[in-house]
Amino acid sequence: MSLATASRRGRPALAPAAVLAALLAAIVCGLVRSAGRDPGHMHTQALPQPPQPMSLWASKTNPLNTYFAKLAWAWTTALFAAALPMRAAPRPLPAAARALASYALATLYWFLMTQWFFGPSLFDRVFVLTGGACQHNAHADADAVADAGPAPLAASSLSACRAAGGWWSGGHDVSGHCFLLLHSALFLTEEVLGPLLLSRPRTGAEPTSSGSSMRAVRRARLGVVAATLALVVLWAAMLFATAAYFHGAKELASGAALGIAYWAAAYRLQS
Repeated sequence: MSLATASRRGRPALAPAAVLAALLAAIVCGLVRSAGRDPGHMHTQALPQPPQPMSLWASKTNPLNTYFAKLAWAWTTALFAAALPMRAAPRPLPAAARALASYALATLYWFLMTQWFFGPSLFDRVFVLTGGACQHNAHADADAVADAGPAPLAASSLSACRAAGGWWSGGHDVSGHCFLLLHSALFLTEEVLGPLLLSRPRTGAEPTSSGSSMRAVRRARLGVVAATLALVVLWAAMLFATAAYFHGAKELASGAALGIAYWAAAYRLQS
């Protein structure tokens, strides 16, 4: 049951709007934090980290970014799978099938945007079509590098560019973090928080269930909800860091728009 369905049945459906507002506020706060810094620093996505000391949030290699932001869809999948058998619905099999279909479509959307679209991903294609290219230092000698500057390298995707020792330069670099974290958080709000918070375990479904088993189910549901909320809070902090240290307003806006698009089409346009 989505929160849109809950709203039609007379229950409030404010959770997705509240989550979205909080995440967008984190992005805006990050942009405010970035004001006054060198604009060139906003394009360090694939460049080597600067040698001067930096905060944990400004480092792309910090554990929070490595394990919780970049792997956001893996965490989304794990929490969705944990919540699926706990969902309470009058017709559990059709409800589970609908939820699985929504997950499959959301995964396909993420995959086409960030991983593969008949070759490079859509994000990589946008970058190249808007004038972006892979650059690398073609000379081993440091003085020659300073004189010659970076040279173009044939690579049609960010992963191929990094594998060749290069970095993206120019073009419109859609914020992948902004897209992924918004897409993941909104999906979890609809498919995990909604079903587990707006419904109760169907105690009459298993007449032989003991009170202790029902308490165990409630504790498991509470654990999944708590883990989901903690992850969304962490993602809000990562969005702040992305806006403060790694992307400009246009890149964040395009990432945010694409991150919201699946949720809007799948849940809001049907309500």
